Amino acid sequence: MADKKTVFKFFTVPQYRKEEEYLSEMHEKGWRLTGITFPGFYHFEECTPAHGTYRLDYNPDSTKNHEEYVQLFDDCGWKYLFDFVGYSYFFKEGDSYADNEEIFCDDESRLEMMKRVFKGRVLPLIIIFGCTFVPQFLMNSIGYGGGSIAQQVLASTMLGLAAVYLLLFASFSIQFYQYEKMIHPDEKGVLKKYVGIFGLIVAMAVFLFGVYIYNNQSDYQAFTTDNEYIVDAERLNCTVKKDFDLKEGAVIKVNHESEHGELYISVAEDDTEPIFYGNTYGMFESFSLTIPHDGRYTITCSGKNMGGTVTFEFVQ
Repeated sequence: MADKKTVFKFFTVPQYRKEEEYLSEMHEKGWRLTGITFPGFYHFEECTPAHGTYRLDYNPDSTKNHEEYVQLFDDCGWKYLFDFVGYSYFFKEGDSYADNEEIFCDDESRLEMMKRVFKGRVLPLIIIFGCTFVPQFLMNSIGYGGGSIAQQVLASTMLGLAAVYLLLFASFSIQFYQYEKMIHPDEKGVLKKYVGIFGLIVAMAVFLFGVYIYNNQSDYQAFTTDNEYIVDAERLNCTVKKDFDLKEGAVIKVNHESEHGELYISVAEDDTEPIFYGNTYGMFESFSLTIPHDGRYTITCSGKNMGGTVTFEFVQ
C-alpha cells in the first residue's frame, strides 16, 4: 500500500501559479495529489518520481456541462482530477512542466480564465470590502456610539484587515496587467487603465490611514482661570496633567460635559494612591472632592476619543 501524507498550504487568489508549481514539484519528488480539503489540506499519495504538470482552471459553472468540459481538456492530454472551491485541477504526465506548457490553447482563453477568477473571487471581496469593512471602520474610528476602547481596538483590527485586502487587490491587479499586456502588447490604454486602478487602491489606503491617524490625534485646550482648571477637547486621545498646591479642607468641584468617547480622571498627591479615580463608565457628570491635607496634587485627565469639557473649580 502506498504511503500517504497531508500538508497544509495556503495560497491566495492570485497565487494559483505558485500552487501549480508546488504541486508539480511534489509530483517530481514522488508525491501525487489525491485531494484537497478546506481550508487548505493537500492530500498526497506516494508515487514514482516523475515530471508532470498540474494546472488549474477557474470555472464554477463547469458542473452544468461537466462531461463536455472534462472531454475538452482530455482531448488536449490533460487528466481531470477533481474540483475544489470553484477550481478544476488537471494533470499531464511528461516533460510539459519543464516546457512551461499551458492548459489553454490560446492566450484569449487564458485571459478569459483570469476574468472568471476576477468575477468569482475578487469582485465579491471588493463588494464585502466596500459595503462592510469600510463603513464599520469609519464608524469605529470616529467614535460613533461612544468611541470606547473596544471601538478603537476594533478600528485598528479592521484597518489591518483593510491593508491585507488592498495588498491582495494590488497583487491581483499586477498579475492581471501582466496577462493582458502579454496578450495585447500593442493595445493602447492597458497601462493607463491599471495605473488608474492602482491610483484608486493607493487613494483608498491613504484615506483609511489618514482617517485612523486623524482620529487618534488630540485637539484640546487646557487652561486655568482664577479658581478653575478647564480641559476643553474636540478629541482627547492623550493624558493631560496639571499640578496644584492645595490646602487641607479645600474642595474640588468637578463638572464633566461629555459629547463622546471615554474619560479617566484621577486626583493624587505625588506618588501616593489617588484620592479619586473614575471614568465615564461610572456616569459621573459632577461631583466634589475634599482635600485631606496640605500638599501638591496632580489632576490627570486621560481621554479615549473624548469630546467635551471638564471643569475643576477650587473652593478654599
